[in-house]
Amino acid sequence: MKRKATDMAARPRRSTDMDALAGGENAAPRHAGKAVAQGSKRRALGDIGNVNRPAAGAKQQADKAAVKKPLDTQQNQNAESIPEPAVQQLADAPVRITRSKTRALAQGASLTSLLQARAAESRSSRRSGSLSAPVEPAQQPPSPLPDIDAPDKHNHLAEYEYVNDVYAYFRRVEPKFRAPANYMENQPDINEKMRAILIDWLVEVHLKFKLMPESLFLTINLIDRYLAARQVTRKNLQLVGVTAMLVAAKYEEIWAPEVRDFVYISDKAYTRKQILDTEKDMLQALGYNLSLPTSYQFLARLLKAANVHYEKNLALFVAYCAELCLVDHGMLRYGYSELAAGIMYVAMRAFKKEEPYPYNLMRHAHHTRESVLHISKEVVRLVQVAHTGNLQAVVKKYSTQKFCEAAMVQPPLEILDE
Repeated sequence: MKRKATDMAARPRRSTDMDALAGGENAAPRHAGKAVAQGSKRRALGDIGNVNRPAAGAKQQADKAAVKKPLDTQQNQNAESIPEPAVQQLADAPVRITRSKTRALAQGASLTSLLQARAAESRSSRRSGSLSAPVEPAQQPPSPLPDIDAPDKHNHLAEYEYVNDVYAYFRRVEPKFRAPANYMENQPDINEKMRAILIDWLVEVHLKFKLMPESLFLTINLIDRYLAARQVTRKNLQLVGVTAMLVAAKYEEIWAPEVRDFVYISDKAYTRKQILDTEKDMLQALGYNLSLPTSYQFLARLLKAANVHYEKNLALFVAYCAELCLVDHGMLRYGYSELAAGIMYVAMRAFKKEEPYPYNLMRHAHHTRESVLHISKEVVRLVQVAHTGNLQAVVKKYSTQKFCEAAMVQPPLEILDE
């Protein structure tokens, strides 16, 4: 590298096109021969390129004269015979060029001339009114749902015009991307307790890698769907877990952990090849379907519908309840949208809101309070016994100041009596 740098420093400096633009005295002569040579090699581009036009002008005129058709010569003779007033009238008349003339022009003229001809044809068409008027976008019918996105109308990242359609799509496809609640019946070597231990460990891994919450919820979805499609031994259950987190991180994160990171975090129990082979099999088993809703997406929407999305303590308590539900296999009985509605009711009651289940929340959740009350009761029981269980990853995570000690919030036990 040093020798190359020395050679480059010893070479004489060549003038560039910037010298010509700056008006240097020797700029044109120094490039004249080179420009002519390039002009002959760049015939297909005509006068387009970085060839210096003053130096290559004579060569270009000679080339144009050599390739002109007899038709061009005849047209030139006819043009010379036209009287001067007639020439002036032709110059003032609008230009009308047909496609046949454009094709003929393209055979002998440069690309610039062709583009100019097409522009003239377009202007002529606009004068004659042959082009149709621009089509205005159709007006969207008003949504029957309460408008909770008005403050974000001018925020392009909020998808103001499409957000209701997006969540309507989520509700429509969520049954398709849910694992059956009884899929463990087809697993001869693993059970619900092993699944809970795996997810509890993945919560710690997720926190250590500092991944987004969406990655964790997608990871659990991939694990459940894969276990519903493939029989897995207890020896390879952890392999399925780290592979699912690898796939989810690739999908959700800007900077995803590498395969070697998962090899290390699993104490080298699996090789790089095993993880990559499992990744391939997982994607094939799931049909490469990764764009799907989870309870996290519905919770984000319902927090906004209840107008509490700016209350950090309440939002973190909602996330705490949702992650407790991830560990418990029994919560697979409920859909993501109704589970989110049940968690929201628990959180609103825990923080003593005057309207624990307001109208906007009910409309956007598409579930009434009565229809999700039994889910809320199960969520309260999970929160009640969380501190006494053997699996403490979620509790430890949400007992820190970073998460506003959300695990210390007392659950609304009065819901159990409703």
